[in-house]
Amino acid sequence: MKYTEVAGAKISGMSLGTVQLGMDYGIANDGGQPDLEQSFSMLSAALCGGITSLDTARAYGEAEDVLGAFFKTYSGPMPFLTTKVPQFDLDNDRDIEAHIVESVETSLEKLGVKRVNCILLHHPSNLYKKAQVTARCMEGLIQRGYTDLIGASVYTGEEVAEMLRYPVYTATQVPMSIFDQRLIASGTIAALRERKVVTFVRSVFLQGLFFLDPEKMTDPLLLEYAKPKILQLREFAEEENMSIAQLAIAYMRDVPGITSLVLGADTKEQVAENLQYFDVPPVREETRHRIEAAFADVNIPEIMKVLSRPKS
Repeated sequence: MKYTEVAGAKISGMSLGTVQLGMDYGIANDGGQPDLEQSFSMLSAALCGGITSLDTARAYGEAEDVLGAFFKTYSGPMPFLTTKVPQFDLDNDRDIEAHIVESVETSLEKLGVKRVNCILLHHPSNLYKKAQVTARCMEGLIQRGYTDLIGASVYTGEEVAEMLRYPVYTATQVPMSIFDQRLIASGTIAALRERKVVTFVRSVFLQGLFFLDPEKMTDPLLLEYAKPKILQLREFAEEENMSIAQLAIAYMRDVPGITSLVLGADTKEQVAENLQYFDVPPVREETRHRIEAAFADVNIPEIMKVLSRPKS
């Protein structure tokens, strides 16, 4: 496990995503939201296993409350904490500041802490409307002592470019995976690395899509756009003598410019498994080039139409 020192804190190469602790999440999750005891065991497994970074948000249901309850029982060193300001649509400067400050203070109260390490705008729309005001208010969170880093959770290279217009933003979270290499191909990750932006990567397993049995898929969009690619992914994993999870992690782990991969889990056993994936050797360079070519045309927007549907 690699560690990156940022503002006096260590960020592990794997961050534990906590959306699963607060709500029923993930296309491959059949167990639903874990109870408090299960959540505590997952958090303990992560922190005892070497993870020093936790990712959460106000929008993740009860996740911040669960973390706050856990921290009351936890006596070890506090991890690097990232939370997010929910999306807003406001026109008045004072209303924007009030929303941001109130949101963060509510998060701090739920988490039971006086400050976190990183605060992100949860939706890229807030990088555009009243952008200068928002950037100033976000910077005010640093001045209030609530955080060390501010930034935005985004989806596209264009949104990253918009964020980089404001030097106060020094952290981001982006979606990337073996299937979704658009930010690498566009030079976006290289630009973030050049600016020394702390970069968290989510959706490494495409919300669990990689683990579905392609032969049991029935959704027309998945049959057309995901099944053939998952079959290819299985072939690459076999060639590298890795599981799909090991290949997905090893491939993204070694992309220059990435600080940490945000991985969720449904059980403490999954946390332990995810930790082990970070110890696998690098993917062979020849295989990396073949993977890049094989998955350059994955239709992520069509796949996301399925992944973004509410679970029934």
